[in-house]
Amino acid sequence: MPRVSIILAVHNSSGTIASALESIVRQTFTDWECIICDDGSTDGTLELVRNSIKDSNSKFILLSNSENCGAAHARNRCIDIAGGEYIAIQDADDTSYPTRFEEQVKFVDSFPDVSIVGSYATLSDNSKECWGKLQAPETPKKVDWLKGSQIIHASSLMRRKDVLAIGKYDERLSRAEDYDLFVRMVAQGFVIRTLPKVLYDIHWDLSDYLRKTKKYRWNDFKVRLKALKMFDIAPYNAIYLLKPLFVGAIPAQLLYKHHYKKFKRNERLI
Repeated sequence: MPRVSIILAVHNSSGTIASALESIVRQTFTDWECIICDDGSTDGTLELVRNSIKDSNSKFILLSNSENCGAAHARNRCIDIAGGEYIAIQDADDTSYPTRFEEQVKFVDSFPDVSIVGSYATLSDNSKECWGKLQAPETPKKVDWLKGSQIIHASSLMRRKDVLAIGKYDERLSRAEDYDLFVRMVAQGFVIRTLPKVLYDIHWDLSDYLRKTKKYRWNDFKVRLKALKMFDIAPYNAIYLLKPLFVGAIPAQLLYKHHYKKFKRNERLI
């Protein structure tokens, strides 16, 4: 069995899936399998994936849903058949740096108390120009999780047994299932860390904000409320529950411009 099972939930990603898969193939760490679940794509993504992996060896496993069931369902399907000790997340419109899995496996092997490790990430637009950087905290406190997710989900490597122990992703949540998974794990005492290295690149533009509907903001609020109830922290921290409701009232274009300026300040650190 491979040590790492890389999982991709793919939906209508015909323009980016090839580069995502290429970034996996070029990894310096080679003891992996890649499980792809096409989640009811209608833009030819499934055929592109088939063509991309047809000349590859058995490292790739392709699943498909006849209809769009959501990323949580697609990832859970991948996790169910994964044979690796570790689960690595990869998004279909992003790329992993060549040493990503080598460095993350080395880290979790060295720290057996850590269940999940993420990394820093660069931010790129449609022209593939790098314009900024995301830096999650290395060792977040419990109260920090009320402010939002404290790890870049797509950059994460997880111990499969711990993900199974917590019940995998909640398929009832839309675009907040990763945050919910982390909150439940932290509440149960699992340790989540971030390597202070850039090992991942995220495609980030206005379209990402337009996909965050009111339903997403509501689910974000519900996860924060769950965190407040599950964590032993002061009640006044409930103020953080209001953030997704406030942010949801800001037009996507304005929010994108604000974040562009905020994350671009880190560009000199890349």
